[in-house]
Amino acid sequence: MESPQSQSADITEMLGTSTLAGRSSVELGWDGLAIERRVIQPGEKSELPIHHHFLLLWDTHVAVGESERRAGTFVPYRKLPNTITTCSPGVRPATRSATEHRVVVCAISQPFLDGVEAELESRPIGTLHQLYGTDDPVLRDLMLLLVKEAEAGGPGGRVYADSLSTALAARLLFSVRALPPPGGTTTSPLPRRILRRVLERIEAELDTDLTLSVLAAECGYSRAHFSRLFTAATGQTPHRYVLERRLERAKSLLERRTLSLLEIAFACGFSSHAHFSTAFRSRYGLSPSACRRNPQNAASNG
Repeated sequence: MESPQSQSADITEMLGTSTLAGRSSVELGWDGLAIERRVIQPGEKSELPIHHHFLLLWDTHVAVGESERRAGTFVPYRKLPNTITTCSPGVRPATRSATEHRVVVCAISQPFLDGVEAELESRPIGTLHQLYGTDDPVLRDLMLLLVKEAEAGGPGGRVYADSLSTALAARLLFSVRALPPPGGTTTSPLPRRILRRVLERIEAELDTDLTLSVLAAECGYSRAHFSRLFTAATGQTPHRYVLERRLERAKSLLERRTLSLLEIAFACGFSSHAHFSTAFRSRYGLSPSACRRNPQNAASNG
């Protein structure tokens, strides 16, 4: 008998009667955040105290039902696909769902959100408000990237998941305040000696599951501040830089012809041969095996 799939207890309690429609991020042990695809069955849910921030991305179908405005008084709701609703810590009102709801749902802990807010150089201001079926393309894209990463088993590694989680939390902080995120700010790059130390650590640990937290701790900055400084210094996000270095090392190992493709994948920090092949083909336009047969083709695409 197969063991039941891991899933978020917080999301289960929040949604009531629902079924998991894909692999949960809970299996990957991400810090402060869980994300899943769920199918919510029609029915009634009583009001519920909640302690996390929840984002619901309405998926596929129009969601129709009623939500309690005050004791005994319900108002109809109609959520369009690709829009987002949020629920903040407090009391989630009673609801009556008339149709099956398909959602991508994300639970963010208050300590994680507080930590991200403390790291922001320019903090959002204004009155906190909820999103009720809001079209926010940035939040939507970040949620979809996170749920796809979870369902694929986390092939991008912890530094990728950390970056997306931090970006999602930061965007949420601005989206639920009265003012939008500021633009046009400039960031000074990392000091050269600190950048050199970070790059040396990346080179030494390309075969490990590097995280944004580990790299930030190397130079004593918060994750969000480090990510901005690193990008300003290198022109690439930490995740993109690490991926590029892994692929360049892999190409070099392919040319030496001493290791198998699977050994190269693991030696360069890829979680599987499939993840390695997909990333390599995306970067160089041919598979690792084709590169081994004809490395000049990969060089011309590099």
